[in-house]
Amino acid sequence: KSHFGSSPWLRHCWRLAYTSRPRGAHAWCWQAQSLAMSSALEELEEKVAELQKQNEILGMENEMLADYLQRDADRVASGEDADESYSDMPSPQEKGKKQQVARGGRQGQQRHVRLPTSLTLEEKFRIANQEVEALNRDIEQTLKTSEQNLDILRALMEETDIRTAEVKRDAYEFRRDIVVGAENPRTGKTMAEKVLKYMEDKLTQKDMLINKLLMKNQAYKIAIKKSDNAYKSKQETGDDLQYIDFHQLQIENQQFVQKIEEATQELLDLKRRSGRTVKILNNMKKKLSSLTTEAKFLEDEIKERKAMLAKTEHDIVKIVEEKEGARKELRKLRAQSRQTSEMPQVVDYVSQKAEEYELEAQKRNWTRKVELAETAAKRIRAALRTGQLQV
Repeated sequence: KSHFGSSPWLRHCWRLAYTSRPRGAHAWCWQAQSLAMSSALEELEEKVAELQKQNEILGMENEMLADYLQRDADRVASGEDADESYSDMPSPQEKGKKQQVARGGRQGQQRHVRLPTSLTLEEKFRIANQEVEALNRDIEQTLKTSEQNLDILRALMEETDIRTAEVKRDAYEFRRDIVVGAENPRTGKTMAEKVLKYMEDKLTQKDMLINKLLMKNQAYKIAIKKSDNAYKSKQETGDDLQYIDFHQLQIENQQFVQKIEEATQELLDLKRRSGRTVKILNNMKKKLSSLTTEAKFLEDEIKERKAMLAKTEHDIVKIVEEKEGARKELRKLRAQSRQTSEMPQVVDYVSQKAEEYELEAQKRNWTRKVELAETAAKRIRAALRTGQLQV
Protein backbone atom coordinates (compact mmCIF):
# COMPACT_ATOMS: atom_id res chain seq x y z
CA LYS A 1 0.00 0.00 0.00
CA SER A 2 2.92 2.33 0.36
CA HIS A 3 4.42 4.46 -2.37
CA PHE A 4 7.43 2.19 -2.64
CA GLY A 5 5.26 -0.99 -2.96
CA SER A 6 3.81 -0.12 -6.37
CA SER A 7 6.61 -1.78 -8.40
CA PRO A 8 5.79 -5.12 -10.09
CA TRP A 9 8.73 -6.87 -8.46
CA LEU A 10 7.51 -5.94 -4.99
CA ARG A 11 3.92 -6.96 -5.83
CA HIS A 12 5.19 -10.34 -7.00
CA CYS A 13 7.18 -10.68 -3.77
CA TRP A 14 4.12 -9.97 -1.63
CA ARG A 15 1.95 -12.38 -3.70
CA LEU A 16 4.41 -15.22 -3.08
CA ALA A 17 4.51 -14.37 0.60
CA TYR A 18 0.70 -14.51 0.98
CA THR A 19 0.11 -17.66 -1.18
CA SER A 20 2.94 -20.01 -0.33
CA ARG A 21 3.89 -18.46 3.01
CA PRO A 22 7.36 -20.01 3.08
CA ARG A 23 9.47 -19.55 6.17
CA GLY A 24 11.25 -16.15 6.12
CA ALA A 25 9.40 -14.84 3.01
CA HIS A 26 7.89 -11.91 4.89
CA ALA A 27 11.24 -10.88 6.32
CA TRP A 28 12.86 -11.10 2.91
CA CYS A 29 10.11 -8.93 1.39
CA TRP A 30 10.48 -6.31 4.15
CA GLN A 31 14.26 -6.22 3.59
CA ALA A 32 13.78 -5.75 -0.17
CA GLN A 33 11.29 -2.98 0.47
CA SER A 34 13.71 -1.17 2.83
CA LEU A 35 16.47 -1.42 0.23
CA ALA A 36 14.18 0.04 -2.40
CA MET A 37 13.20 2.86 -0.03
CA SER A 38 16.87 3.71 0.75
CA SER A 39 17.78 3.78 -2.95
CA ALA A 40 14.78 6.01 -3.67
CA LEU A 41 15.84 8.36 -0.82
CA GLU A 42 19.37 8.58 -2.23
CA GLU A 43 17.96 9.44 -5.65
CA LEU A 44 15.77 12.13 -4.10
CA GLU A 45 18.71 13.58 -2.14
CA GLU A 46 20.79 13.69 -5.32
CA LYS A 47 17.95 15.46 -7.12
CA VAL A 48 17.60 17.97 -4.23
CA ALA A 49 21.36 18.66 -4.22
CA GLU A 50 21.30 19.13 -8.00
CA LEU A 51 18.33 21.49 -7.70
CA GLN A 52 20.13 23.49 -4.97
CA LYS A 53 23.22 23.75 -7.15
CA GLN A 54 21.10 24.92 -10.08
CA ASN A 55 19.39 27.45 -7.79
CA GLU A 56 22.79 28.80 -6.69
CA ILE A 57 23.91 29.08 -10.32
CA LEU A 58 20.65 30.83 -11.23
CA GLY A 59 21.09 33.20 -8.25
CA MET A 60 24.60 34.11 -9.40
CA GLU A 61 23.35 34.64 -12.96
CA ASN A 62 20.51 36.81 -11.67
CA GLU A 63 22.91 38.92 -9.62
CA MET A 64 25.22 39.32 -12.61
CA LEU A 65 22.29 40.26 -14.86
CA ALA A 66 21.02 42.76 -12.28
CA ASP A 67 24.48 44.37 -12.07
CA TYR A 68 24.68 44.48 -15.85
CA LEU A 69 21.22 46.08 -16.17
CA GLN A 70 22.02 48.57 -13.40
CA ARG A 71 25.31 49.51 -15.05
CA ASP A 72 23.59 49.86 -18.43
CA ALA A 73 20.86 52.02 -16.86
CA ASP A 74 23.53 54.25 -15.31
CA ARG A 75 25.25 54.62 -18.67
CA VAL A 76 21.96 55.53 -20.36
CA ALA A 77 21.09 57.97 -17.58
CA SER A 78 24.49 59.68 -17.87
CA GLY A 79 23.96 60.20 -21.61
CA GLU A 80 26.44 57.61 -22.87
CA ASP A 81 25.73 55.23 -25.71
CA ALA A 82 24.78 51.66 -24.94
CA ASP A 83 27.39 48.98 -25.36
CA GLU A 84 27.72 47.44 -28.83
CA SER A 85 27.44 43.92 -27.55
CA TYR A 86 24.26 44.80 -25.71
CA SER A 87 22.86 46.37 -28.87
CA ASP A 88 23.66 43.16 -30.75
CA MET A 89 21.81 41.09 -28.18
CA PRO A 90 18.21 40.44 -29.32
CA SER A 91 15.49 42.23 -27.41
CA PRO A 92 12.64 40.42 -25.72
CA GLN A 93 10.23 41.49 -28.51
CA GLU A 94 12.55 40.07 -31.20
CA LYS A 95 12.91 36.83 -29.26
CA GLY A 96 9.15 36.65 -28.98
CA LYS A 97 8.80 37.16 -32.70
CA LYS A 98 11.29 34.38 -33.39
CA GLN A 99 9.35 32.07 -31.13
CA GLN A 100 6.15 32.99 -32.94
CA VAL A 101 7.74 32.18 -36.30
CA ALA A 102 8.97 28.85 -34.94
CA ARG A 103 5.52 27.97 -33.72
CA GLY A 104 3.98 28.41 -37.18
CA GLY A 105 0.34 29.35 -37.44
CA ARG A 106 -0.30 29.45 -33.74
CA GLN A 107 0.97 33.01 -33.33
CA GLY A 108 -2.01 34.37 -35.23
CA GLN A 109 -4.36 32.74 -32.81
CA GLN A 110 -2.64 34.30 -29.72
CA ARG A 111 -3.49 37.87 -28.78
CA HIS A 112 -0.55 38.55 -26.46
CA VAL A 113 3.11 37.69 -27.14
CA ARG A 114 4.76 35.68 -24.39
CA LEU A 115 8.08 37.27 -23.36
CA PRO A 116 11.18 35.05 -22.91
CA THR A 117 12.14 34.08 -19.37
CA SER A 118 15.71 32.82 -20.00
CA LEU A 119 18.86 33.89 -21.82
CA THR A 120 20.79 31.94 -24.38
CA LEU A 121 24.29 30.69 -23.72
CA GLU A 122 25.76 33.32 -26.07
CA GLU A 123 23.95 36.13 -24.27
CA LYS A 124 25.14 34.83 -20.90
CA PHE A 125 28.68 34.66 -22.22
CA ARG A 126 28.52 38.26 -23.49
CA ILE A 127 27.08 39.57 -20.25
CA ALA A 128 29.69 37.68 -18.22
CA ASN A 129 32.51 39.06 -20.39
CA GLN A 130 31.21 42.59 -20.03
CA GLU A 131 30.90 42.22 -16.27
CA VAL A 132 34.45 40.82 -16.05
CA GLU A 133 35.77 43.74 -18.12
CA ALA A 134 33.87 46.23 -15.95
CA LEU A 135 35.25 44.62 -12.80
CA ASN A 136 38.77 44.71 -14.22
CA ARG A 137 38.34 48.40 -15.06
CA ASP A 138 37.05 49.08 -11.55
CA ILE A 139 39.99 47.19 -10.05
CA GLU A 140 42.50 49.10 -12.20
CA GLN A 141 40.86 52.41 -11.31
CA THR A 142 40.88 51.47 -7.62
CA LEU A 143 44.55 50.51 -7.85
CA LYS A 144 45.42 53.81 -9.54
CA THR A 145 43.46 55.76 -6.94
CA SER A 146 45.10 53.79 -4.12
CA GLU A 147 48.58 54.40 -5.57
CA GLN A 148 47.84 58.12 -5.87
CA ASN A 149 46.57 58.21 -2.29
CA LEU A 150 49.65 56.31 -1.12
CA ASP A 151 51.93 58.76 -2.93
CA ILE A 152 50.08 61.68 -1.36
CA LEU A 153 50.29 60.09 2.11
CA ARG A 154 54.02 59.36 1.66
CA ALA A 155 54.61 62.97 0.61
CA LEU A 156 52.62 64.19 3.62
CA MET A 157 54.59 61.91 5.96
CA GLU A 158 57.91 63.12 4.51
CA GLU A 159 56.79 66.73 4.85
CA THR A 160 55.65 66.06 8.42
CA ASP A 161 59.02 64.48 9.29
CA ILE A 162 60.86 67.44 7.75
CA ARG A 163 58.68 69.94 9.61
CA THR A 164 59.12 67.99 12.87
CA ALA A 165 62.91 68.03 12.46
CA GLU A 166 62.82 71.77 11.69
CA VAL A 167 60.66 72.49 14.75
CA LYS A 168 62.98 70.43 16.99
CA ARG A 169 66.03 72.24 15.57
CA ASP A 170 64.37 75.65 16.06
CA ALA A 171 63.40 74.73 19.63
CA TYR A 172 66.97 73.57 20.38
CA GLU A 173 68.48 76.73 18.87
CA PHE A 174 66.00 78.94 20.77
CA ARG A 175 66.83 77.21 24.05
CA ARG A 176 70.55 77.40 23.32
CA ASP A 177 70.66 81.03 22.11
CA ILE A 178 67.84 82.66 24.11
CA VAL A 179 66.85 80.64 27.18
CA VAL A 180 70.45 79.81 28.14
CA GLY A 181 72.71 82.01 26.02
CA ALA A 182 70.82 85.30 26.38
CA GLU A 183 70.59 85.16 30.19
CA ASN A 184 72.42 87.88 32.06
CA PRO A 185 74.79 86.24 34.58
CA ARG A 186 74.36 89.06 37.09
CA THR A 187 70.61 89.78 36.99
CA GLY A 188 69.43 86.38 35.72
CA LYS A 189 67.08 87.99 33.18
CA THR A 190 66.99 87.52 29.41
CA MET A 191 68.68 90.27 27.42
CA ALA A 192 66.31 91.90 24.94
CA GLU A 193 69.08 92.72 22.44
CA LYS A 194 69.93 89.07 21.89
CA VAL A 195 66.25 88.16 21.55
CA LEU A 196 65.73 90.83 18.89
CA LYS A 197 68.89 89.77 17.07
CA TYR A 198 67.75 86.13 17.13
CA MET A 199 64.32 87.02 15.72
CA GLU A 200 65.86 89.23 13.02
CA ASP A 201 68.21 86.41 12.00
CA LYS A 202 65.30 83.98 11.80
CA LEU A 203 63.23 86.39 9.70
CA THR A 204 66.21 86.93 7.40
CA GLN A 205 66.61 83.17 6.97
CA LYS A 206 62.90 82.81 6.17
CA ASP A 207 63.10 85.61 3.61
CA MET A 208 66.10 83.99 1.97
CA LEU A 209 64.29 80.64 1.85
CA ILE A 210 61.19 82.27 0.33
CA ASN A 211 63.29 83.99 -2.33
CA LYS A 212 65.07 80.72 -3.07
CA LEU A 213 61.78 78.83 -3.43
CA LEU A 214 60.32 81.58 -5.61
CA MET A 215 63.33 81.43 -7.91
CA LYS A 216 63.10 77.63 -8.05
CA ASN A 217 59.37 77.83 -8.77
CA GLN A 218 60.01 80.35 -11.54
CA ALA A 219 62.66 78.06 -13.03
CA TYR A 220 60.24 75.11 -12.93
CA LYS A 221 57.54 77.19 -14.60
CA ILE A 222 59.96 78.18 -17.36
CA ALA A 223 61.01 74.54 -17.84
CA ILE A 224 57.35 73.42 -17.98
CA LYS A 225 56.56 76.15 -20.47
CA LYS A 226 59.50 75.11 -22.65
CA SER A 227 58.41 71.48 -22.50
CA ASP A 228 54.84 72.42 -23.44
CA ASN A 229 56.08 74.50 -26.37
CA ALA A 230 58.34 71.67 -27.53
CA TYR A 231 55.48 69.19 -27.23
CA LYS A 232 53.11 71.48 -29.16
CA SER A 233 55.70 72.03 -31.87
CA LYS A 234 56.23 68.29 -32.18
CA GLN A 235 52.50 67.75 -32.43
CA GLU A 236 52.21 70.43 -35.08
CA THR A 237 55.10 69.10 -37.13
CA GLY A 238 53.92 65.52 -36.67
CA ASP A 239 57.26 64.21 -35.49
CA ASP A 240 56.37 61.03 -33.63
CA LEU A 241 58.84 59.41 -31.33
CA GLN A 242 60.50 56.33 -32.76
CA TYR A 243 62.06 53.39 -30.98
CA ILE A 244 65.50 54.99 -31.12
CA ASP A 245 64.11 58.10 -29.43
CA PHE A 246 62.63 56.03 -26.63
CA HIS A 247 65.91 54.18 -26.27
CA GLN A 248 67.80 57.47 -26.09
CA LEU A 249 65.35 58.80 -23.55
CA GLN A 250 65.82 55.67 -21.45
CA ILE A 251 69.59 56.13 -21.55
CA GLU A 252 69.24 59.78 -20.55
CA ASN A 253 66.81 58.81 -17.83
CA GLN A 254 69.31 56.29 -16.42
CA GLN A 255 72.05 58.92 -16.53
CA PHE A 256 69.85 61.43 -14.72
CA VAL A 257 68.85 58.82 -12.15
CA GLN A 258 72.52 58.07 -11.52
CA LYS A 259 73.28 61.79 -11.20
CA ILE A 260 70.36 62.19 -8.82
CA GLU A 261 71.63 59.29 -6.69
CA GLU A 262 75.14 60.80 -6.64
CA ALA A 263 73.70 64.21 -5.71
CA THR A 264 71.57 62.58 -2.99
CA GLN A 265 74.59 60.78 -1.58
CA GLU A 266 76.61 64.00 -1.69
CA LEU A 267 73.75 65.81 0.04
CA LEU A 268 73.67 63.17 2.77
CA ASP A 269 77.44 63.53 3.24
CA LEU A 270 77.06 67.30 3.43
CA LYS A 271 74.25 66.92 5.97
CA ARG A 272 76.44 64.67 8.11
CA ARG A 273 79.32 67.13 7.88
CA SER A 274 76.96 69.98 8.66
CA GLY A 275 75.68 68.12 11.72
CA ARG A 276 79.20 67.49 12.96
CA THR A 277 80.15 71.11 12.24
CA VAL A 278 77.08 72.39 14.10
CA LYS A 279 77.94 70.15 17.06
CA ILE A 280 81.54 71.39 17.11
CA LEU A 281 80.29 74.97 16.72
CA ASN A 282 77.93 74.55 19.68
CA ASN A 283 80.76 73.19 21.82
CA MET A 284 83.00 76.07 20.76
CA LYS A 285 80.21 78.54 21.55
CA LYS A 286 79.84 77.04 25.01
CA LYS A 287 83.60 77.28 25.55
CA LEU A 288 83.61 80.85 24.23
CA SER A 289 80.77 81.78 26.57
CA SER A 290 82.58 80.31 29.59
CA LEU A 291 85.85 82.00 28.56
CA THR A 292 84.03 85.31 28.05
CA THR A 293 82.51 85.06 31.52
CA GLU A 294 85.90 84.22 33.00
CA ALA A 295 87.52 87.11 31.09
CA LYS A 296 84.92 89.55 32.48
CA PHE A 297 85.55 88.25 35.98
CA LEU A 298 89.32 88.63 35.51
CA GLU A 299 88.90 92.16 34.12
CA ASP A 300 86.84 93.16 37.16
CA GLU A 301 89.41 91.62 39.47
CA ILE A 302 92.26 93.40 37.62
CA LYS A 303 90.41 96.69 38.02
CA GLU A 304 89.98 96.07 41.75
CA ARG A 305 93.66 95.11 42.11
CA LYS A 306 94.72 98.24 40.22
CA ALA A 307 92.56 100.38 42.49
CA MET A 308 94.08 98.70 45.55
CA LEU A 309 97.58 99.17 44.10
CA ALA A 310 96.95 102.86 43.45
CA LYS A 311 95.65 103.31 46.99
CA THR A 312 98.65 101.41 48.41
CA GLU A 313 101.05 103.55 46.41
CA HIS A 314 99.29 106.68 47.65
CA ASP A 315 99.54 105.41 51.24
CA ILE A 316 103.23 104.59 50.73
CA VAL A 317 103.90 108.09 49.42
CA LYS A 318 102.03 109.58 52.36
CA ILE A 319 103.88 107.39 54.84
CA VAL A 320 107.21 108.32 53.24
CA GLU A 321 106.31 112.00 53.58
CA GLU A 322 105.32 111.50 57.21
CA LYS A 323 108.54 109.56 57.74
CA GLU A 324 110.58 112.41 56.29
CA GLY A 325 108.70 114.89 58.47
CA ALA A 326 109.33 112.77 61.56
CA ARG A 327 113.02 112.51 60.66
CA LYS A 328 113.25 116.28 60.31
CA GLU A 329 111.49 116.75 63.62
CA LEU A 330 113.81 114.22 65.26
CA ARG A 331 116.85 115.99 63.87
CA LYS A 332 115.53 119.28 65.12
CA LEU A 333 114.91 117.86 68.59
CA ARG A 334 118.37 116.28 68.67
CA ALA A 335 119.90 119.58 67.66
CA GLN A 336 118.00 121.38 70.41
CA SER A 337 119.02 118.74 72.98
CA ARG A 338 122.68 119.21 72.02
CA GLN A 339 122.49 122.97 72.29
CA THR A 340 120.84 123.01 75.82
CA SER A 341 122.38 120.82 78.53
CA GLU A 342 119.60 121.50 81.09
CA MET A 343 117.05 119.42 79.19
CA PRO A 344 115.43 116.63 81.34
CA GLN A 345 116.50 113.10 80.73
CA VAL A 346 114.31 110.35 79.42
CA VAL A 347 114.54 108.37 82.64
CA ASP A 348 113.25 111.35 84.59
CA TYR A 349 110.35 111.69 82.18
CA VAL A 350 109.48 107.99 82.57
CA SER A 351 109.65 108.11 86.38
CA GLN A 352 107.49 111.23 86.46
CA LYS A 353 104.96 109.58 84.24
CA ALA A 354 104.88 106.50 86.49
CA GLU A 355 104.42 108.72 89.55
CA GLU A 356 101.60 110.55 87.76
CA TYR A 357 99.82 107.23 87.01
CA GLU A 358 100.14 106.21 90.70
CA LEU A 359 98.73 109.52 91.88
CA GLU A 360 95.84 109.25 89.49
CA ALA A 361 95.09 105.77 90.84
CA GLN A 362 95.20 107.00 94.43
CA LYS A 363 92.95 109.91 93.50
CA ARG A 364 90.40 107.53 92.03
CA ASN A 365 90.53 105.33 95.16
CA TRP A 366 90.03 108.29 97.51
CA THR A 367 87.21 109.60 95.34
CA ARG A 368 85.49 106.23 95.59
CA LYS A 369 85.96 106.12 99.32
CA VAL A 370 84.48 109.64 99.69
CA GLU A 371 81.47 108.62 97.65
CA LEU A 372 80.92 105.57 99.83
CA ALA A 373 81.26 107.69 103.02
CA GLU A 374 78.76 110.23 101.70
CA THR A 375 76.32 107.45 100.92
CA ALA A 376 76.69 106.02 104.45
CA ALA A 377 76.24 109.48 105.98
CA LYS A 378 73.05 109.98 103.97
CA ARG A 379 71.70 106.70 105.23
CA ILE A 380 72.52 107.58 108.84
CA ARG A 381 70.85 110.98 108.50
CA ALA A 382 67.82 109.40 107.01
CA ALA A 383 67.71 106.88 109.88
CA LEU A 384 68.04 109.66 112.45
CA ARG A 385 65.22 111.59 110.87
CA THR A 386 62.95 108.60 110.92
CA GLY A 387 63.81 107.97 114.59
CA GLN A 388 62.94 111.56 115.63
CA LEU A 389 59.66 111.35 113.81
CA GLN A 390 58.78 108.20 115.69
CA VAL A 391 59.65 109.80 119.05
